[in-house]
Amino acid sequence: MPIELPRRFGPIDAHDCRAHRSQNYQETRRISPVTGSELKQLREDLGHAIGRSLSAADMAKLCGLAPGNGPDTIRRWEVKGPSGPAGELLRILAMASDRYPILENFNIFDRFNIDEKDRPARREAFRENMRDEIRRRLG
Repeated sequence: MPIELPRRFGPIDAHDCRAHRSQNYQETRRISPVTGSELKQLREDLGHAIGRSLSAADMAKLCGLAPGNGPDTIRRWEVKGPSGPAGELLRILAMASDRYPILENFNIFDRFNIDEKDRPARREAFRENMRDEIRRRLG
């Protein structure tokens, strides 16, 4: 049954709204699907990138979780995957490792004004900055 709104908006079908919300949710999951097994692999890859192994407490610190229950939250996430902003943060921190792509909104290296011969060095400098950020967050 259409909902009547002022003329400038026109009728809206409630079914269409649910479909739109569902589509947005699916698009969000496609953009940021970090599963539990991917989080486990990410912990290993980030540890390799910075030269030391990372504990669940270290991952909790990287995500800004409370020291008390943060490691337990990470262990739960390693089963079912993180939710909300933590997944996005982890996708950003993953760029410190060579195993993960530099996300499009961070990729300023493939622009026309950057010489192709300079791009690999700039990408590596960016990844090193990400590694430094992880080390800084870990203290």
